[in-house]
Amino acid sequence: MRACHRRNVYCHGLCLKLTAYLTERFFTLAANSRQEAKIDLKKKENKEVTVMKFRIMLILISVMLTVPVAQAQEPLPQRTPETDAEALRLMRNDKFDLILPGAMRNNNVDMWIHVTRRGDPDPLALLFGSTYGYLVFTDLGDRIERAVFGGEGAVENIDIRSSADFARAIGPQGEGFRVSEEYGEEAGYIYVPYPREDPNIYNEFREFVAKRDPQSIAVNTSGWIVQSDGISHSEYLRLIKILGPDYSERIVSAEAVISDFVIGRTAREVAAQVEVLALARQTAKQRLSQVVPGKTTAGEIGARIYYSAVNAPDKTVETSPPDVRWFFRDPDYVLQRGDLFAGGGGPGGNYMGFGVDTKIHAYILREGETKVPDFLQRVFDKAIAGQWIMRDHMKVGMTAGESLEAMVNAMEEAGYIYTPFVNSRGLTPDGKHTLDYLLVQKALAGKGTDIAGFSIDNHSFGNVGMGNGVIGPSMSGFRPDTHHLKIQENHLFAFEYMVHMNIAERPGYPLCFNISNPQIVTSRGVEFIQPPNEEIYLIH
Repeated sequence: MRACHRRNVYCHGLCLKLTAYLTERFFTLAANSRQEAKIDLKKKENKEVTVMKFRIMLILISVMLTVPVAQAQEPLPQRTPETDAEALRLMRNDKFDLILPGAMRNNNVDMWIHVTRRGDPDPLALLFGSTYGYLVFTDLGDRIERAVFGGEGAVENIDIRSSADFARAIGPQGEGFRVSEEYGEEAGYIYVPYPREDPNIYNEFREFVAKRDPQSIAVNTSGWIVQSDGISHSEYLRLIKILGPDYSERIVSAEAVISDFVIGRTAREVAAQVEVLALARQTAKQRLSQVVPGKTTAGEIGARIYYSAVNAPDKTVETSPPDVRWFFRDPDYVLQRGDLFAGGGGPGGNYMGFGVDTKIHAYILREGETKVPDFLQRVFDKAIAGQWIMRDHMKVGMTAGESLEAMVNAMEEAGYIYTPFVNSRGLTPDGKHTLDYLLVQKALAGKGTDIAGFSIDNHSFGNVGMGNGVIGPSMSGFRPDTHHLKIQENHLFAFEYMVHMNIAERPGYPLCFNISNPQIVTSRGVEFIQPPNEEIYLIH
């Protein structure tokens, strides 16, 4: 690499010298042309042709000059804590500037009070930073006012701040604080009490709310979404007492606002998701390329086994009951020739909460094989065809429920059988199947090897979980609590579904493919931010 760099630099220098020489010759020739006023027409034409040749040569040299420069560039440096901090700041600021107004107005919320307590983890800390007290967002009509009564964390452009007394009262210091009485060697401290329950301390907040007179006050309490339930019981009681009975009656859950605020995507968030997907895909393929049949374990690459030519069901169901997402899953299992699996083990959500959930399918060729066996390829082809059938039925403005219904209808019209499952890892009484796999077995019982069942779990994606489950519209049969939520512009989701078919090589145990690739819904429809599932990776 260094030799190549030196060679490029050397060529670059030669091009500079050559260009300088030709430029000098060009202008000398042009000057002589102006001085020869009485030349005949033929000589003049020849001179103009010569000048044109020089011009063309200069252009060619300029093009040549740019190539070594491009080749000599060093690769861009990797991410650093500083660049990540800059990216996170951009995300946060654009969230408040561009996403928050719509999240409040679309849900008829005049004021959002986000209550946190230092030492009590906030589910939205990734977006707000480390806060305590009250973050208050008020819709003033032309803008969203930002006020902080306590600590603002990472929220910038604060319009109103509380007094220091209020911040201390709402903070973690306790029932009082110490101040210096003197300085120097005779320094001492006096204790200044301020009862937290003294109503006079909180007058400024009560007056702040009354002046704005919101008709709807959203507070981060929820019996549904974990991310919207960050307020503690004691803090909720205190807020009720501070607001008084009139404004307390106007409190609603902030779950709808928070849901829209989280899933509303800025360009920088989409870029972060694309970046982590690309890195994970590279890592997964690198790990797959290092698989050694008979040595590499499933745990080393995060493999989920779909089919094994050397392991019949009677060898695996006792220790690893089959599921709709895998046939058996054992981290200590040593991969063998004839194994079909999903895996690669790329990095998880290690970039500001953005995850992966990408399935890369691979097959280890047996001796003499040059491609995937036809019976496996046939099921895979049937599985990936679902991407193109369902793609047109996820659009901005549709609810998750409407989209799910449209996709199910389209798949059924294409000849698939809907086999929804309940996402249960519970086992049948004999312990040989998960309840979900049993549903698939029953649905396909008596069917031929040309009939495909399917189930859908196109769930919201990105940093929506934040370690606490999925938030946002999910087109999934077992997530009905999100079916009323609308798909928004730049909706990140895992394009995840399962297709199941009977195979003669494993009677009574349908082959299941779990197709999954996070993608995005824009006003143009579903756009691919990473390659969709299109092929089975071959391992020799």
